[in-house]
Amino acid sequence: MWLSGFCLALLIVFLPETSSANILYRRARRLRKLTGNDKLISESELQGQEMTSNDIIMMSLVRPFTLSITEPIYLCLNMYIALIYGLLYVWFESFPIVFIGIYGFNLGLEGLAFLGILIGAFVVLPPFVYYLHKYIEPKFNESGELKPEWRLPPPFIGAFAIPICLFWFGWASRPGVHWIVPIIGSGWFSIGAFLLFNSVLNYLSDAYPEYAASVFAGNDFFRSCFGAGFPLFATAMYDYFGVAWAYSTMAFIYIAFIPIPFVLFKYGEAIRKKSKNARHDL
Repeated sequence: MWLSGFCLALLIVFLPETSSANILYRRARRLRKLTGNDKLISESELQGQEMTSNDIIMMSLVRPFTLSITEPIYLCLNMYIALIYGLLYVWFESFPIVFIGIYGFNLGLEGLAFLGILIGAFVVLPPFVYYLHKYIEPKFNESGELKPEWRLPPPFIGAFAIPICLFWFGWASRPGVHWIVPIIGSGWFSIGAFLLFNSVLNYLSDAYPEYAASVFAGNDFFRSCFGAGFPLFATAMYDYFGVAWAYSTMAFIYIAFIPIPFVLFKYGEAIRKKSKNARHDL
């Protein structure tokens, strides 16, 4: 909560508004106040005036689910991100089992074991920013638009980082192996999750710009369901399989999802152009 609060304050001060509809709305509001001319209205205000309560309900509550059912790209990526989210929460359930049960950490030291995840994020951030600046930024057109599929190459690496983490952490978590080894392995999850989340969410907003809010809402709902549901069976799974094979089982399930970014990079444009809701002009 402290970290999120700090980020929120930072973003309020330094993150510029990029929504053209919101920028025009604020400009129209300022002009009305300066000129006294109430006829100065932005397009988004006109659209809002024409919306009924039923339209708002459909947009807010129904559209995220209908898109999930009718859009194969959206459904596949929702399941992909949701699986990562679920694995993350199941994984967190094992930290007391590993570091308190196996390595004898107290509660304070067990909390410090999560630092490997933070360090992994610091490791992956500089090359990712360099990649965006060097290779992705030149691909934007004059209108500031990018072909959505160019968001997907980072997951080519991130997709393999997740199972590396799961196998590494699971089989290194034993009394005969130093506690630093599973902590080092945990950093791979940050690398994979960082690359996948950033790329997939940007891809969805680029592929469905008119429905970006609904797309993000549906994605958030899917992954939150997995994040809430997976820990319910985590303890039983670790007790039944043991730490090593529990992690291996999760890794094998995840491996089945690895081809998704590769397939979408190659065929995503053709699939988008057959969709009623996705963007066709890039």
